[in-house]
Amino acid sequence: MKRAEEQTRHDADAAIAIFEEAATLNLEDHYREGCILRLPAYGQAVMTGDLHGHRKNFEKLQKYAMLDRVRARHVVLHEIIHAEPASLAEQDHSHEVLLAAAKYKCDFPEQVHFMQSNHELSQLTGYLIAKNGRGVIQAFNEAVATAYGKPQAGGVLAAINAFIASFPIAIRTENRIWLSHSLPNVHNMDEFDLGVFGRSLTREELAANRTVFHLVWGRRHTQAHIDALADALDVDVFITGHQPQDTGFKLVFDRLIILASDHNHGSFLPFDLAKQRSAEELLDAVRKFVAVA
Repeated sequence: MKRAEEQTRHDADAAIAIFEEAATLNLEDHYREGCILRLPAYGQAVMTGDLHGHRKNFEKLQKYAMLDRVRARHVVLHEIIHAEPASLAEQDHSHEVLLAAAKYKCDFPEQVHFMQSNHELSQLTGYLIAKNGRGVIQAFNEAVATAYGKPQAGGVLAAINAFIASFPIAIRTENRIWLSHSLPNVHNMDEFDLGVFGRSLTREELAANRTVFHLVWGRRHTQAHIDALADALDVDVFITGHQPQDTGFKLVFDRLIILASDHNHGSFLPFDLAKQRSAEELLDAVRKFVAVA
């Protein structure tokens, strides 16, 4: 029985190699400026919401994007890990989707991009998160140990952390659209340093930086606050995730679109990088994963 179980385990060396290659590609991304990406003024971006290990939606995203045929299309991924299984007895297999996303980057290095999120950052730093009575970091680590075997799990988790540490923290476009996992709370703006976006961050700085923390964790916003952020960042529209959306998307404060990609009503947003668009015009472009055949 033990030998049969070992034969079904994932290949740790192969996974480590993929995560390490993808991390290097993230850090050397042609569009990287400091700790953000600046996408070109042509082609198309496909922005997603939180994925949380939703394998079917990730596969539909790949099918829709057809990156092998559309070379000027960019896919943006964030909050890939920490699924919420139906019961506490089930394991979190989101590490498999994370590996698939890393391979996607290796296959299309100039077209697949990541952004830092609160769950990925928490996995990297050990900042505890509980969902429905389940410690998600422990559940994730246990699932990796089951998949690769305990002796190999440490190496795989280290490679996963290096991959997460390579993520930029936001993306901006030439047509004045800002992409990030979330935006800082209105009450945390005194700790929000706009200068962080123009410089590279070490892994230690990433873990300790309050601006990064507020960027990925923020939820409480106001119209005046969002308008002030837009002026400060010189953008017109924000597209984020982080806040659950039962219908898959929502427009708030006339310029903030929130997407969710982690359930059967999940959505994604393809948009033109060459033309300026209002939030209402962008909202008309939102697509549902269920519509991808």
